Amino acid sequence: MTMRSSLRAGMTIIVARVKNMPKKNKTGLFVTALVLFFVVPAALGQQGDRLLQPTVCKGIPKQEPATQMLNVRGHRLAIAEAGDPKGFPVFYAHGNPGSRLELALLDEDARRFGYRLIVFDRPGFGQSPLIKPYSLKDFADDLAALADLKKIVRFGLIGWSSGVPPVIATNYYFPQRVAFTFAISGYTDFSRFPDAQQFMADKGLPGAKLAQNHPLAFSLTVWGVRRVDLHRPDFYLREAMKKMPLFDRRMLDPPARACLFMRTQQEGLRQGSEGAVQDLKVQWQYWGFEMNEVKNSVQIIQGDADAFVPQVFGRHLSANLANARLQLLQGKGHLLPFSSDFREDLFTQAKQLQKMSLPKDR
Repeated sequence: MTMRSSLRAGMTIIVARVKNMPKKNKTGLFVTALVLFFVVPAALGQQGDRLLQPTVCKGIPKQEPATQMLNVRGHRLAIAEAGDPKGFPVFYAHGNPGSRLELALLDEDARRFGYRLIVFDRPGFGQSPLIKPYSLKDFADDLAALADLKKIVRFGLIGWSSGVPPVIATNYYFPQRVAFTFAISGYTDFSRFPDAQQFMADKGLPGAKLAQNHPLAFSLTVWGVRRVDLHRPDFYLREAMKKMPLFDRRMLDPPARACLFMRTQQEGLRQGSEGAVQDLKVQWQYWGFEMNEVKNSVQIIQGDADAFVPQVFGRHLSANLANARLQLLQGKGHLLPFSSDFREDLFTQAKQLQKMSLPKDR
């Protein structure tokens, strides 16, 4: 049976189920049907497991950081390093979709400022095998255990986009080890934000509401997006840029940057969509701790033109974390780490924060 015939068969089953269901439960199945027949077919232009490189990557060699597979707390993680190997250690948390390849954005500046960058693919992304379940505390415990393996006592934290909740969690669970935390363009705890899912839907970002009310439709949507990203990358990039503000489009003007944007996402989704789905669902619910109990300082940096993570989430983080500083950047979008001026300011601030005294561990 072909993929398209499988989809038609799936639609037949859905229609039969809908006829016998209460009205309030029909919406999710209709959404699922729309995903099956409109999102997924768009992803079927190419088949097979081979990743297609977008046209923008033509002539640009792959320069991936060396990947180390380590056993951390009983499971394997794909780990990469960049920057100054003798510098002060900073753990970086990637976005979603994203991967350890994002370190290439920060490599040169980190080396110049004397920072050793370390990242691991969260389980289900890149080369780290999927683990279910995987909570924010699991991430924090993995990061601390990895620091122990590398004989690192104290470190900084940088999280971008979906990497923000994980680094805030690490700050909470291991405060005595954290020298500074940067939360760049990230989510807040939706359980403490009134009707966050509807707010995002009203902003043209329906994923959180779909995940809450119709998880099957959400999973199918992410699966379809992955197919497009991996097998129709030119279409994916073109559609993504249509949704970006001017700042983000300018960040991707140089082909090398646009190529890195695509390669890190393709690597993140290489093994499937389950990791991305789980990661978002974990972040879009109660984080497992109260934000006002995060005692260490958190530097929140947010572009006011961000089309993917609304600036109000940064404001909410700032208002609810016990010790936060909000930096709202006028006219800036979501792709802040692509900006050389932003990276310069980021590491300059890190130097200033590095010597702060820290409270005891929990």
